[in-house]
Amino acid sequence: MSENAMGRRQALRGAGMAAGGVAIVGLGAATPALADSDNGLLGSWMCVRQDDGSPDKIRVVVSFAAGGVIVTHDISPAGPPFTGTWARHGKSFRATFWTGFPGEQGPESVGPTARVRLWGSLSHGKLTAAYRFTVFAPGSTTQVIETGTGKLTGRRIDA
Repeated sequence: MSENAMGRRQALRGAGMAAGGVAIVGLGAATPALADSDNGLLGSWMCVRQDDGSPDKIRVVVSFAAGGVIVTHDISPAGPPFTGTWARHGKSFRATFWTGFPGEQGPESVGPTARVRLWGSLSHGKLTAAYRFTVFAPGSTTQVIETGTGKLTGRRIDA
């Protein structure tokens, strides 16, 4: 494996994308009354995600906020936050969120970006979802350098 490929893998792994996986974390809390109006999704969820084909299980916080905002963040191992939007679709939900990574010359340089598309549902207090991630070359939202899929499950974080 080339030094450049190894460096990119290490950057992605450090960004909560182990072996090409995707980090998911969010901000935003809601009162129980507000949470009930969106199938109980509003608030934060302690989740475990696993990329398909990887034995690694990553702990992640996923948060749904009013106005369709989602913020996600791998916490163990730690990665950068992802931000985006979510919407309810009947008894299920969909979300799309993004993050960026430093370039080869450090944080001031343009690096790859990652998009995650998540779809799932809430049943009996358990959040379950599947996701597809796409990593794009630096400065591009069309040149794909890596893709993958995975699953996550979680429970609400109580205040």
